[in-house]
Amino acid sequence: MRVGIIGTGWGRIHCGTFRSAGCEIVAVAGRRLDEVVAAADDEGVGLATIDPGDLEDCEVIVVASPTNTHLDYLRRFTHKPVLCEKPLLGVPPAPGVLDGLEGPPKFVNYAFPFLDSVRALDTALAEGRLGTVRRILLAVGVNFPASKTGPGWFVDVAAHPLSWLLHRFGEFRLLGQRVGAGKATVSVVLGREGLQVDVALYPLPTTGIRIRLELVGDRELAHLAGGYRPDRQWWFDPVALGDDRLTAGEHSVEEDIWFRANRRAVALFCRTLRGEATVPAALAAGAFDLEKAIGMERMLAPLLAKG
Repeated sequence: MRVGIIGTGWGRIHCGTFRSAGCEIVAVAGRRLDEVVAAADDEGVGLATIDPGDLEDCEVIVVASPTNTHLDYLRRFTHKPVLCEKPLLGVPPAPGVLDGLEGPPKFVNYAFPFLDSVRALDTALAEGRLGTVRRILLAVGVNFPASKTGPGWFVDVAAHPLSWLLHRFGEFRLLGQRVGAGKATVSVVLGREGLQVDVALYPLPTTGIRIRLELVGDRELAHLAGGYRPDRQWWFDPVALGDDRLTAGEHSVEEDIWFRANRRAVALFCRTLRGEATVPAALAAGAFDLEKAIGMERMLAPLLAKG
């Protein structure tokens, strides 16, 4: 399949993910011609353009542009399969916002469910080893130079593990929220059907991301911890279930584990387009279509309204 990528930042990772899935990257598009030309040259892509119309010959479109442009590109290419980077909107969704976007599959790239560590948790839950989960504690630390509001950091970083919780347990209701005065200081309480999720976003003292996730079941407690540092890349410690270890840990040695998770998500998207997997099967395996993805914005709408 011939793929066109919109976005010269994170979008460049998808030159690798789609090539790994057997696709050809034929075009890179963006807003600044100098950046687009540089990205295309670095990635060995023949066409660099600032005109989205030049991507009409592409069979698949990747939207990895700024979040506030996602919806415009989805509408522009509603007649084509699209992989859109997360978050889908980043703002409270208006009624009927997805109307008219039917047609070829359109997925949103939440890669967290495709990590080996998260798959180990999935298996433990499916086997009933935790029993009924009644409480989930999630703490996410972040420190990057980008200028964002607390809710902006929340939907950008805390949404990674939240996407898996949404996938595994379904959409939650926002029960409470607090946005602190400091950078990346947000507390949120979510709930559904006897399950409460307490989420804390906090600023790290050094550059990177830290994730700590605890699932408290009536039989056992499971624990996941890891993150990202520039000198270490992505990693996750051994997943613990009580006193047992479900994994030996997940580390970026031969391949960055976050790239691997993205590669798996893209491979599943491509298998769906080729008819090798159905859309329901892909969603059950961790993929997000537009309706599933907008559940993130729906449940966080009051927080996102604060900007």
